[in-house]
This record gives sequence, structure tokens and C-alpha cells, in this order.
Amino acid sequence: MTQESLPALLDKATVCTQLAIAPRTLENMVKNNQFPAGVRVGKHVYWSELAVRKWQLLKFASQESWQP
Repeated sequence: MTQESLPALLDKATVCTQLAIAPRTLENMVKNNQFPAGVRVGKHVYWSELAVRKWQLLKFASQESWQP
């Protein structure tokens, strides 16, 4: 696997900005198993961009398949 094929790593601030949520909300979502847990690398926690996208697709699947 080459580095080019690896998904980007997102820190907590970036995930929160992308989802328009507060850091505490993200922590609670992870704690309640409503969002994938981050991976600790040293003193930082990261989320795979792919994992965040998959969560968004699952979360909004019913809304996007809605038909009047």
C-alpha cells in the first residue's frame, strides 16, 4: 500500500469543524458508540477521513434515499 492511497488523518478540531459540532459533543458521541473512536498517536488523537465519510454516509443514507 502506498502513502498516496492512505486516507488523510483528521485531528479532533478538524472533525468538529467538518461536522459543525463541539469537541464535547464528539467525545460524547464516541463514548456512546455513536461515532468511531479516534486512534491515539503519541499525545494526539486522529480519525481517518475515510471513517468520518463512512459515518456521514450511514447517518444520512435514509435522508438521501427519501422520495416524495
